[in-house]
Amino acid sequence: MVIDPKVEEPTRELLGHAVRGELDELAQLMTELGPERMVECLILCLRVSGYVVIYIAGHKWPTEVDLREIAQRMAAADMDFNLEEPDAYAFLARAAIGFEPLFDVFPDKEGRAVMVPILTTTALLASYRRSPRHWWEYLDAIEQALEQAAPLPEETVPAVLLWSRCNYAIKTQKAGERTAGA
Repeated sequence: MVIDPKVEEPTRELLGHAVRGELDELAQLMTELGPERMVECLILCLRVSGYVVIYIAGHKWPTEVDLREIAQRMAAADMDFNLEEPDAYAFLARAAIGFEPLFDVFPDKEGRAVMVPILTTTALLASYRRSPRHWWEYLDAIEQALEQAAPLPEETVPAVLLWSRCNYAIKTQKAGERTAGA
């Protein structure tokens, strides 16, 4: 799966407006994109957010506690927008990794089905990137990983998960040894 530039570029632009707190420009771009392109951008936000929460959880499926802590951090992030913890949690738990349709998670007419994915994805990218990496560089790495993983046959998932968890454990163990020796 190659991420379509006609989806990736406006998604990046939406996230850029959100990270800079340019909510009027964000709303204008959402209107210009139209409903079909916006849905495609939201799907990409779902995939990116799902990737980040799995990464944060130590390369394993996040628990409810993990998701609640992440949602709490996203709501408390020092961003120029109002993201509420229950919305961030619902987006992550039910849509990003629960695979429920966004409009079932947020059936209201207030636009939360559109705004919450963009704001949560923005907060995740800005908060969990490795310094001095910029949020857009983190997005590049995530998109590359999503593109590499998409064509893998389902039979390889256990092997990928095994190697990922093994490598994560080795890195964690080595980091602990360095810390103990300091």
